[in-house]
Amino acid sequence: MSLSFSGPKGWIEQRWIVYALMRDSIQHHLEDGRPSAEFAAIHGAAAALGGQRVMLPARKLHDELRRARAELAGRPIDALAISGRTRAVLSLRWPPPEGLETMLVTDWGDSVPLLGAPRGDSLDDVFGHLLDGLLRITEGASESDHVEIMDL
Repeated sequence: MSLSFSGPKGWIEQRWIVYALMRDSIQHHLEDGRPSAEFAAIHGAAAALGGQRVMLPARKLHDELRRARAELAGRPIDALAISGRTRAVLSLRWPPPEGLETMLVTDWGDSVPLLGAPRGDSLDDVFGHLLDGLLRITEGASESDHVEIMDL
């Protein structure tokens, strides 16, 4: 599975697990483990999984991504987090658990199926390229611009 993000300045495609680990790490480190309105656009992209087309406000997404980049850049790979939702998908358990908790990947077993053992020294090595790509396609977005997300 991969997600396609199409914004006012282009598009990118990324494996869903990279997006999920970015979202989960944001939730773990910046939202005290629970999704919040502060990062609603980033969380909203998950609704595309399973084939639904999602439209998100590009400027809001850009602002959330800038904040996430500033807070997470350079954190060590040991800070990589994973949620119960992501663990359920990887374990082929459906529906996902009711709880929205997150944990560090190191506490789950140090390896993420479909991603393998995280390579590199920082979170940037896992999802920095996704953050950079999304920031690029939403740069200078107006209030009326949107990002379309589709599960491919």
